[in-house]
Amino acid sequence: MVDVKAELIDLSDQVWTRLWPRLEGLTDEEYLWEPAPGSWSVRERADGAWRHEWVQPEPDPAPFTSLSWRLWHLIDMYGEDRAWKWLDLSPQGDAVGLDAVDPVPPRTAADALEQLDAAHGRWDAHLHLVTEESLGELIGPVGGDYAERTRTAYVLHMLDEYVHHGAEVSLLRDLWRWQHPLGVDPLVERAMRGDMAVANEIDGVDAAAASELMRTAGGYGRWELVTALVRAGVAVPTDGRTPLHQAAGAGELAVVQLLVTHGADVSATDPQFHAPPVEWARFLGQQHVVDWLDTLADT
Repeated sequence: MVDVKAELIDLSDQVWTRLWPRLEGLTDEEYLWEPAPGSWSVRERADGAWRHEWVQPEPDPAPFTSLSWRLWHLIDMYGEDRAWKWLDLSPQGDAVGLDAVDPVPPRTAADALEQLDAAHGRWDAHLHLVTEESLGELIGPVGGDYAERTRTAYVLHMLDEYVHHGAEVSLLRDLWRWQHPLGVDPLVERAMRGDMAVANEIDGVDAAAASELMRTAGGYGRWELVTALVRAGVAVPTDGRTPLHQAAGAGELAVVQLLVTHGADVSATDPQFHAPPVEWARFLGQQHVVDWLDTLADT
């Protein structure tokens, strides 16, 4: 027999452990950042009260939402009273979010993370308490329109909510990160972003550092920049995970051929998989690259 409860708990844990690390380093500036004009957010009103912006029914198209709005929504879903009511349990601690006695959305990033952690703990406690037998039963009248759905269906619905809202939070964090300096050497950052001008400024760069810039460009799939650096005379890296590994795995045959012509080591093995470039191409289904590299072995 399948242990449905164990599988639901495992999936819930996976969702949480994927989201929580993505929130590390969240600042108040990013938390309240509005990526688009007219974004729904959490904000202080003229009377000093903090509220999240929302109307029902949701307008079409719906406004873009800030990180603060998304996190408050996650806090509310994790910490709401529906979990214990629909799972037919006793409430585990006080509600967090809109069902709280004083439902004030967090004003700071630190407060938001504290509330989110507490709200998730409440959800987790309820999920651990529900029995295998109860999960197979119908929610009943307390579920309103969901009365004829099982409690398992409800848990899966909530996990779907956590997944897609968590993904949106992560995407907003990525958007913020790449719209701001990345905290690395400026020339390295330009290589990461694929700035072709880097190849024109390479004369004043130490040879080893220039090779590492090529490795960085390859690691981000900036093939035009890799090509320009090769043609500018930069030495092709031959140890560890090389641009040749990356180009072979990406199926960039012209880049592979250029790198090999300029000294790339086709036998170099990467530190993670201990595989040469041809095996990267083979594993990732780049047969045209495999065929060409195999011709080198035959000569």
